[in-house]
Amino acid sequence: MIHKRTLSRRFARDLILVMIVLSAAVIGPVAYFSFTAQRDISEKFIDGAAARAVAEFQSLAETMNRSIEMVRDWCASGKASLADTGGLNGLLFPLLKREQLLYGISVADTNGDSYYVAAEGDGWRTSETRTGESGRFSTSRLWDAGQQPVAEEKETSQYDPRQRPWFLPALSAATVFWTEPYVFYSRNNVGVTASISSGQAADDPQTVIAFDILLDDLFREINRFAPSPNSRVFIFRRDAQLYMPDASGSLPDFKPMDQIDDQVIRKMVASWTTREQDAGDVFSVRHEDGIWWGGFRPLEHANRNTWVGVLVPETDITGGVTRRQTVIWVVGFIVLLVAGGLSFWMVRRYDRTFDNYADLYDHTSPEASIRRLIGIGEGRAVEFKSTMRMNLHTGKAGKEIEIAWLKAVAAFMNTDGGILLLGVSDSGEINGLESDGFENPDKCMLHFKNLINQHVGAELSKYLNFSIAEIDGRTVGVVVCNRSSEPVFLKTPKSEAFYIRNGPSSDELPVSKVLTYIKHRN
Repeated sequence: MIHKRTLSRRFARDLILVMIVLSAAVIGPVAYFSFTAQRDISEKFIDGAAARAVAEFQSLAETMNRSIEMVRDWCASGKASLADTGGLNGLLFPLLKREQLLYGISVADTNGDSYYVAAEGDGWRTSETRTGESGRFSTSRLWDAGQQPVAEEKETSQYDPRQRPWFLPALSAATVFWTEPYVFYSRNNVGVTASISSGQAADDPQTVIAFDILLDDLFREINRFAPSPNSRVFIFRRDAQLYMPDASGSLPDFKPMDQIDDQVIRKMVASWTTREQDAGDVFSVRHEDGIWWGGFRPLEHANRNTWVGVLVPETDITGGVTRRQTVIWVVGFIVLLVAGGLSFWMVRRYDRTFDNYADLYDHTSPEASIRRLIGIGEGRAVEFKSTMRMNLHTGKAGKEIEIAWLKAVAAFMNTDGGILLLGVSDSGEINGLESDGFENPDKCMLHFKNLINQHVGAELSKYLNFSIAEIDGRTVGVVVCNRSSEPVFLKTPKSEAFYIRNGPSSDELPVSKVLTYIKHRN
């Protein structure tokens, strides 16, 4: 039997769950905003920007690696050779135009001969260095956009590619070797070089291919990831040397910290170096009555000498804070809407449950309960049947009589529960079950049990309680039906049907609607 106390506990439980969800939805964002501001700064403004800058460098490195390996393969196959500068021009000119950050390409061998090409306006500039009987000399040529020579100059040269920092390491490296930043030979620009050797026959000189990238170009790419208008993104080395791009007519280069005019960078690097912070750590320094947050990441995981630093003034985060507050207000408004929707759903769900007449039947005072139910009359949760099996019109037991009240039982179980009185006519007159001809109450109860097992299912009998009461010398059967958590089908030899209560009647749902009803009732 469904008691109001049970329903109240169920309702209270669900309401508490709703309140917990509501509290978490409101308190969670507030707590998140209050206690994770520093983490937000780290992830959103600093660590994220540094990670993107490093990822851009690594993506660039991967692209350069693929391109330099392609040139290596050309040299190994004989497609490209120092002996054929025309062939080198045809292969490397387009490559330089395609790779925007590629400053120059060198091809050199262990004899000291070399070929170098760099973009020059719409064309190219090449330089070939050879060793002759009279010493080393170089031939420089300018080429137009149509790959035609427009100028040529020959002169003696002291340039030896074997002395460059990218040559010897490439001979011993199994993969592409990347140098630390250094000053290029030709134009005194600072950059990094990727190099790789091309395997040759034992009696041939080994060839090394090198790609130059200006640090200025890399610096501009990295600065695209500055997280706010007043933030700083910079490159520095572990030896406290900071890279300064070309400015005020001075050449770009790494400079000691005592030559850096930007005081906040000097403070941040000094603090980071003193604390021996690791990659991903975020911390703050005070500068000119303001707070700056900073974080650092190495350009390469394997070589942690050159780092990217990101600095953000705390004032730049104010906009993010305001946006976060707006988000919290929006979340609060949404929570109110959700709470209203949940309340409406719970009212719709429980309004009829609390009105269930099943709780009107008290086993300790069956006569009073039955009279009260008769006084209420048939409805959504109460139904009367004159007999259990006897057809009063024919004077014979009829299966249709049993199926009629079994429909009501199944419908109650599929809806919100209810009470079926057997031995009471539709008008509320107590006829009793005597006309059913049971030898004793036990036989009547056994017959009820067998019908439930046959037409409803023994496993669902736990939702039913059948008892017999005597009123005015007449026997009345009381079937208290609890709402079943499982769908209940009424089984007959020809079919299975699904019934629900609709006002005072038990209606069969068509198959097309049964699944939808079951889904929404749970």
